[in-house]
Amino acid sequence: MTKRVCYVHVGPHKTGTTSIQWFLQESRARLLEHGVFVPESDTNHGAHHAVIGKLCGQDLGDRREALAVRAIKAIVETQCEAIVISSEALEGTLKNRDQARIFFNRIRELNLEPKLVLFPRNQSQWINSIYSSAVKTFRRSDSFKDFATAAAAARHRSLKFSSWIELADAHQIELIARPFTKQTIARGVVPEFLLAVEISPSRFRDTELRRNEGAGPFTVGVAREVMRSLGIVDNGLKWLQAMRCKAKLATYLGEKKLADTGYCGLTTAMARRIEEELRSDNDAFAQRVWRKPWAEIFTADIREQFQPNDFEICQPGWAIRKRLRRAVGEMKVMVRQILLDPSLGIEAPWNDLRKRSGLDFTTINLPVRSTRLAV
Repeated sequence: MTKRVCYVHVGPHKTGTTSIQWFLQESRARLLEHGVFVPESDTNHGAHHAVIGKLCGQDLGDRREALAVRAIKAIVETQCEAIVISSEALEGTLKNRDQARIFFNRIRELNLEPKLVLFPRNQSQWINSIYSSAVKTFRRSDSFKDFATAAAAARHRSLKFSSWIELADAHQIELIARPFTKQTIARGVVPEFLLAVEISPSRFRDTELRRNEGAGPFTVGVAREVMRSLGIVDNGLKWLQAMRCKAKLATYLGEKKLADTGYCGLTTAMARRIEEELRSDNDAFAQRVWRKPWAEIFTADIREQFQPNDFEICQPGWAIRKRLRRAVGEMKVMVRQILLDPSLGIEAPWNDLRKRSGLDFTTINLPVRSTRLAV
């Protein structure tokens, strides 16, 4: 029997994954008409985290286990020749050799031939986006400078896209890489994804989706100071706690009309240092998958100039500091209540924030800088 194709979209984080997942979820019926099956998602925005966890042999908890079993049953029963699943949690999960082996073995046991779909991004912009996202979701509270410097200087594994080539080669899998550039952002990532899975974007409307806008300096400043004040950086949060804190912060800032976007912790000099640290690995990756130098693919990205707006780097005026102080105080009350809720602090593998996020940067342990914004 000829194996069907299973396109496994692995992200990484902050490369339009939410937009892609939202499109897949909203377009399931249309995709089915074109012979592409997308299983039901276990999340509001369309990601297949539970399916991925089940295929990796993880403990999901009763509710997510049932959802994953139902989705996998539907995959087995569909007559479609192509299946698409998407989870940026694989960014971290597949770096574990045992889980990668289990995952690919189970995919093939379903008579599917896996193909990995990856969107590499120039690391300077990527680190900037990852940091602001990690702070607003209550995963990190160290300074941007400490985070970026340590990640780049250590050549952290998540920054090296060549690791995906090694993974694909080890399991004899095709790696489909599409660059996530400034032009991709301008055009929209969904059409690029559709081309990667051999579907014409012209068959679909509403592909110019923009979801999950990045945080701004005020949002980062509030979340970071709340975590530091309450010692969350030392003790960490459970997944349910972090998600509740994230939601509370978004709701609070929205109601107060304080929500912002466009965070930047980078300076141009820092960006160039990061790019230099990773140039050799980037070029090796680009030559292998695109037969071109990295600089030719990411020309606009590596020439971008940066002006930081992080409040620890560029202290804001008195009025913003006053609003920040009030916001931190009010959010601390709400976060304390979340931390006291026993239903959110359950000790279980499925409630482990690091495992649920799949974000490898959470493994970089750095001390919090003593310098704080005077609010």
